[in-house]
Amino acid sequence: MASFGKTISDSLKRLLFRELTVARVVGLSEHFMRVDFVAEGLRGVRCSPGDKVQIAFDGGPRTYTPFAFDSVRGALSVLLYLHGDGPSARWAKGVREGARVFAFGPRSSLALAAEAAPIALFGDETSFAVGRALLEARAGAGDCSFVFEVTHASEAQRVLDTLGLPNAWIVERQADESHLVDVQARLRAAVEQNAETRLVLSGKAASIQALRKGFKAESVAHAGQLVKAYWSPGKRGLD
Repeated sequence: MASFGKTISDSLKRLLFRELTVARVVGLSEHFMRVDFVAEGLRGVRCSPGDKVQIAFDGGPRTYTPFAFDSVRGALSVLLYLHGDGPSARWAKGVREGARVFAFGPRSSLALAAEAAPIALFGDETSFAVGRALLEARAGAGDCSFVFEVTHASEAQRVLDTLGLPNAWIVERQADESHLVDVQARLRAAVEQNAETRLVLSGKAASIQALRKGFKAESVAHAGQLVKAYWSPGKRGLD
């Protein structure tokens, strides 16, 4: 029998959060997993590209960008990047269809819905879903380009291919951060090709800071930047 404390806790969660049910689990690679959720409470809800949903796991909540959303069915899909031994990684090891979680959102995080200009998106493994969400919203995202810094290039490419994300350039991380020179050059080229291009910088906080510093030092004018740091080593809650 559930303890009185847990019963009260779950009752409060149902008042404050949405209860989602796992409809499908797909292992995409060693470090990536797709999870599809359904919930009556998602019917009629609006979700824009770049919005976030926060899922409560034992050990703390984690934030994800839905990359597919169906307000008619009440369904959303998230991409889990599994590394280390955090709450989401531990949950993912044993999750099965029918499992339930509590979640808050979707709600605004990276405001991309109002952007009509071409977009050059920088990010990492935690940004793949944002790229896919843009693809969904822009019916093919032919006016978008993507540059991702990743730990395992071959694995990342397989996952991006599975997501059907075109125009993606992968740069493998280097310990001395020298790969960011290539990243900056790729983003600069996208802006120089079309001066209306909007830079969107997401992912690791330190990488974003380094790129912004580099752009500021250049004489070439760069479009206004949208910035959203998703994580930083040793820190939580940067969503």
